[in-house]
Amino acid sequence: MVTIENEDLRLIYHSVLTIKNILDRDLPRVSVEKSYLDNLVPQGLKGVYSQKQNSALTFVDSITSLHYDSSVVSLVTAFEKIVFAKYRTSYGAIKTVVNEKAEHPLDYYHSRERFVNTGIDKLAGIFYLIEGIIDQDTMEKLNIIKDHRNYIVHGKRDSTPPSVEFELDDIAKVLDKAISEISLRE
Repeated sequence: MVTIENEDLRLIYHSVLTIKNILDRDLPRVSVEKSYLDNLVPQGLKGVYSQKQNSALTFVDSITSLHYDSSVVSLVTAFEKIVFAKYRTSYGAIKTVVNEKAEHPLDYYHSRERFVNTGIDKLAGIFYLIEGIIDQDTMEKLNIIKDHRNYIVHGKRDSTPPSVEFELDDIAKVLDKAISEISLRE
């Protein structure tokens, strides 16, 4: 387990690790005793996957895979929320300066909003802004994590799987490092 400095990211990371811990503790028992699965599933699923060993193991693999994918998405979602909040704060500060210093015609045509707020609303836009602000190694890892997240959320279709599949600890550590480096620039 790694230490995560950002409080919001840390909460998600600890939640993801807690679920992983539960899965790591309980799921291996299913390979020895398939009926143990009935203790883990909702009432309506008892007996559905535990009748055959192959069905039980396939279901366990599905749970493990789904947990990893959900964890990647949850961690990146927390990162996005944090970074977009920082972006909006910066945008607000810049907008205040422009409002105070702009000539009246800019006011009339709403040019200042278009000049200051370029409509960044996706993770790729944030990556464009932070490139060059954070170190190259972290940026490369962030791009791999972003590509992995995109691969997952778009149904694992129309793209190739990521070249590297990071452990959850590594993902959290990279995201936290990026947040820290961005925070140093505020």
